[in-house]
Amino acid sequence: MPRLIQKRRNASAIPEDAPLDGVADQIYDTIVDAILDRALDPGTKLPEEVFCNHYRVSRTIVRVAIHRLQYDKLVDIQRNRGCFIVVPSYEEAADVIGARKAIEPSVIRRVSELGTDSDLARLRAHLDLEEEAYRDNDHRAALRLSGQFHLILGSIANNSCVNAFLHNLICRSALVIATYSDVTGCCKVNDHRRLVDLLASRDAELAVLQMTAHLDHIERDILNVEDSKEKPSLESVLVRYAKGGSHATKTGQLRLVPAPSA
Repeated sequence: MPRLIQKRRNASAIPEDAPLDGVADQIYDTIVDAILDRALDPGTKLPEEVFCNHYRVSRTIVRVAIHRLQYDKLVDIQRNRGCFIVVPSYEEAADVIGARKAIEPSVIRRVSELGTDSDLARLRAHLDLEEEAYRDNDHRAALRLSGQFHLILGSIANNSCVNAFLHNLICRSALVIATYSDVTGCCKVNDHRRLVDLLASRDAELAVLQMTAHLDHIERDILNVEDSKEKPSLESVLVRYAKGGSHATKTGQLRLVPAPSA
């Protein structure tokens, strides 16, 4: 195998690194797509020799792709064990959702300014595919399409820096959902539909509020984040649920009731 690679490098008609760089890109893109499709779950091992045999390249080329995936926090390289799809910690999961809450409302504001009727038609057509996946109970397709919806919004916003960041966040979100929830914890197509309707009405402020609420729902569904309301005391719960209120005084204080004798 090394001799084949060396022979290609010595061929004057082929740029020295072009074919090998292309393979590294292909490996990277394949893993990203597989994560988005839930074909590779968190914790899945990625043996280097499988890539070497499939793509007919050396471990050096495979490691170029692996290190890119590691840099993007999609794989974890464990010493003496190998490479694995990341299993996000709870803190990492919260950070991913928090980052999305920081940037996606601004994406919506820009889409409300730049989005054309053609863009809105593209979004609605995509939502039709989402709804079909939910009706068919195709969980993998539903998850993939819900993530793609957010990526389409990013492409309409037309900011390459934001798009690269958002693509990474959506991919990591798929790992978060796979670790802490299921497809019911991903985007709700009705939320997406309401968002597109607000974009069509050119109501930027309400569209931003809808995206913020949508991401809040995702955070609660996936991470079980509770509302910030103060929890009731045990005493107030007992007063509330006492049968007919007979065991509570008018002031809301509990009155001890003797236990019945045996």
